[in-house]
Amino acid sequence: MQAEKKTDKLIIKDGWLMCPSCRRRKVLQVRPDTSAKNLIVYCRDCRTETMVDIEQGQCFESRCR
Repeated sequence: MQAEKKTDKLIIKDGWLMCPSCRRRKVLQVRPDTSAKNLIVYCRDCRTETMVDIEQGQCFESRCR
């Protein structure tokens, strides 16, 4: 089994991280000083889990399969 790493910038709107799959739901509040690595967020609308990295107010998707 190989790990595939995908990194994309995510959308932050009014301080909220938008779902990377459906782009409809606010899934996590992000402040400018927030940082996290390999944080799993869950969207209740599309029922997907996504692993994200947050660095100084910028979010990146890092999905491993």
